[in-house]
Amino acid sequence: MELNRTHRKNLAVFYFCCFLISYCWLFFNGWLFSQLRPVFFLNKLDLSLNLLFLTGIQSTLGKNHYLQLLLDIVYIVLPLLLVISVNRKAQVYMAILHSLFSLVYALLLSSFTPLSILGFAGWILLPLVLIFRSERGFYFSLNSMRYIFLLILISTGLWKIRAGGIFNPEEMSGILLKQHAAYLVHAPGDWFTNCINYLVIHQNLSYLLYLMVTLAELSFVIGFFTKRFDKVLMLVFLLFVLFNFLLMRINYFAWIAFLGCLRYAKYREPGSVKT
Repeated sequence: MELNRTHRKNLAVFYFCCFLISYCWLFFNGWLFSQLRPVFFLNKLDLSLNLLFLTGIQSTLGKNHYLQLLLDIVYIVLPLLLVISVNRKAQVYMAILHSLFSLVYALLLSSFTPLSILGFAGWILLPLVLIFRSERGFYFSLNSMRYIFLLILISTGLWKIRAGGIFNPEEMSGILLKQHAAYLVHAPGDWFTNCINYLVIHQNLSYLLYLMVTLAELSFVIGFFTKRFDKVLMLVFLLFVLFNFLLMRINYFAWIAFLGCLRYAKYREPGSVKT
């Protein structure tokens, strides 16, 4: 079957559902602008953030609660409008607008909270899949984003080799201690603390987990040669996200939206089958 307009609509709906879950998580944890009411913003070695700060928007935002509320509302409205505009003329403009606004929102939010901009990567990149209205344009943008997603995961595995962590049996124990240092001090008798302490003491077991994660990340290289195992890679990624959330307390659930690229990449290029 060839990739068609229905698949594009379904992908947009899946994307919006993932975005809505992420937005609800921010809301119920009190991470939205209007809930936090930022007072100061921390500058970083980030060119895009520095250019944004040159506009002075951070000063205005810190003093205006209504602007904070407006940003939160626009942040959830734009992906909804994008879904509505799919397969229409406004699709291209909504995709670009949503991507740019998500970038600005993520840069500002990550500049005064512990949240990393990496958690917003899907909302910045995935709308770009919809900047082409033609079926063939959608096909190539979808597959390009699929390869970008695969490359990101592979690079994390390669970095573990480049940094030498994969050759250090104590690496995972050290990571666990650094990641959960505050929790270990404030909840010494908690079940999670006991689990972390157990893994830290049993370095071979923790290193085995580290090795398995590295191999899982490197396994995504298969996707560059065939799409036959995309369903398996989707399952591996879901386990990867679950592992990071349960053990590392890192929330990568927003990245699940990228799985839509793997899901629909199996369809053939429009016009490739001659009738």
